[in-house]
Amino acid sequence: MRGRGALAILLAILLSVPVVGGQNATMQDEEEEMDPCMEEPEQPCANQTVLYLWSNGQSRHWSHFNANETDNAGDNLLYQEKTQGVISIDERFTMNPQMTKKLNMTLDGEIRIVLNIYLEGDWTNNDNQGPCTNDCEELNVTLWSGATAILRQHVPQVSEGWNTITIPHRITNQQTLWDSSTANPAIQIEMKVKGDRQQTSPFTVSGEIANFSLRLSGDGNTRVELPIDPTSWEEGFQEDDTPKMAEEQPGFLFMAALATMTLAAVYLPSRDESLENGRNRG
Repeated sequence: MRGRGALAILLAILLSVPVVGGQNATMQDEEEEMDPCMEEPEQPCANQTVLYLWSNGQSRHWSHFNANETDNAGDNLLYQEKTQGVISIDERFTMNPQMTKKLNMTLDGEIRIVLNIYLEGDWTNNDNQGPCTNDCEELNVTLWSGATAILRQHVPQVSEGWNTITIPHRITNQQTLWDSSTANPAIQIEMKVKGDRQQTSPFTVSGEIANFSLRLSGDGNTRVELPIDPTSWEEGFQEDDTPKMAEEQPGFLFMAALATMTLAAVYLPSRDESLENGRNRG
């Protein structure tokens, strides 16, 4: 009986020892000291709340929160040009790699989109100032959060040459939470510009070429500033809100096994007691 009591005491001591040891605690302290921006440099963090636009200058366009990108076009430009006919611009700069963090946007905080665009040709239909009839389209800019359009802005106030375009937007109640699984950000730029340059004689030409050029984020000017609330970086915000089942908690199986052994040691009769009880019955 004394042996079973000692075993029960030993098991109780084991139950009181934390499942997670000191080594893991030390690792957690080291992780907390690391700069989260360095750990995932293309993801948003407390010091990185600006989305930058990148392109290889041809068919690949993307965005992320790092102000540096080695694969960006060498001249920091995305451009198309055509002597005659329509240039159709419909480019979407989707975040790549995909966002892995949940973001809380500040209610009534301001999103600010800044674009630098160079234009030549005509883009306004039926204004009698160029070749556009019903085949052109003025500039439209859309900011996406996954499949949800946060804002879509028609921008008619542009001119030939370089244009610095600033688009502000205030976050509404329905736009505060950007979940990483459904709200990967993207910015879409759409426009149709038409050219009508032609040779009118061996020595003269008339009309204008069509040109659309977007300065990318290599100089930091083209960007999307997001009002990410500081609560996004608080401990626990990034964790899953769904309560875990007991079986999913760390050390659950180990603790359950020790509890079962303790009960067995205390309440199950020993072999000697069983034999004594058998003799008494006989």
